[in-house]
Amino acid sequence: MLNQSQDLRRNDTIIRSLTDEPQYNTKLLGCFTCPDHGLCGGLSIKGSLFDCLGLCCGDTERCTRVCPNNIERYVSQKREIMGFGLDNVPRTPLCDIDLPNGVAPLIYHGSSRSSNLPNQWIALRLSDLVNFQKKEVRFNSREHLCNSYRIGFGSEIILSGVDHDHRIEPWWALGTERFTIIQKLVHLGIRLVSSPNFSLLLDNPRTDDMHAIKRIGLIFSEFQHVGLSCALHPNGRTNKDFERWGKFISERPEIQVLAYEFITGPARKERMQFHLDSLAHLATKAGRTLDIVVRGDPSVIPFLRRFYRSVVYIDTTAFMKTIKRQVAERTNNQTLDWKPKKTHPEESLANHLEYNINEQVAFLKAAFYNEAI
Repeated sequence: MLNQSQDLRRNDTIIRSLTDEPQYNTKLLGCFTCPDHGLCGGLSIKGSLFDCLGLCCGDTERCTRVCPNNIERYVSQKREIMGFGLDNVPRTPLCDIDLPNGVAPLIYHGSSRSSNLPNQWIALRLSDLVNFQKKEVRFNSREHLCNSYRIGFGSEIILSGVDHDHRIEPWWALGTERFTIIQKLVHLGIRLVSSPNFSLLLDNPRTDDMHAIKRIGLIFSEFQHVGLSCALHPNGRTNKDFERWGKFISERPEIQVLAYEFITGPARKERMQFHLDSLAHLATKAGRTLDIVVRGDPSVIPFLRRFYRSVVYIDTTAFMKTIKRQVAERTNNQTLDWKPKKTHPEESLANHLEYNINEQVAFLKAAFYNEAI
């Protein structure tokens, strides 16, 4: 079994070997004769492979990836998404939404608080609102939802689809039940949802990436078809991926908001600028103004504000610091320290959370939105 340091070294080796960098590497020889080359664009990586099928695990009995070497499963997986192309993603009505240029704190739960937060823009996790086993929404009314999370009844709610794979893959497994669940989310007064960020993994065949890309497009379409504004999460790992997303976005005026995460791969120092430049390209190619919802490293905000009308940053720090019994303390207008706060086991954290949110939002606006505290 690998220890943590060995595992990190292994991950770094995979990333260096399999990151697509056409400016440094030639395209794999097998890409030129691949039937999917037109959509995929091929891989230009440092690793010694003939084509991406060299990343096949060979375990057809247990593998769940989208791989041509597991032909029976592959045909079924490709059929369920109507092929890898984005052109046949159903068109949707325009779902207008006016987003703020600012911060929405992410609220994980309503425990340890005796009162609701004041009305404001807040974020919840999409996967938390759904009971995947029962295939139903966990809350039967707006009041039930707000009281459970201890948020104001008039709060503007964004649902974040950014999550670990094991928490978002069940959304796809819901099948046609997704439409019923989306209708119930509309009934709860959700203002915006970001499409699940199905992963594009370096050490899998590219067909798995294209399957994830198509699912992102289809899920976006489903949300908006029912009437819930959706922020498209254009996951990509190559220039071709973002070229495809650019065409998709530019041809569909119903796409008004994008979403992106700078938590995992895009947050890596060596790769962040590639993703930022790709998002700038999408905004420029769209031919209209777009908004974007971001999670992760807040340092990306100033760059994105140059290309997007509104940048909504979903902050997780204020909530997590509160449940760890820490309180924000300003040292100056450019830094915010977090100090331990002694509390009784049964003491409500409502006031602490409200204070921490206010301080964190003020700090983020001063540091990244150029707004005075």
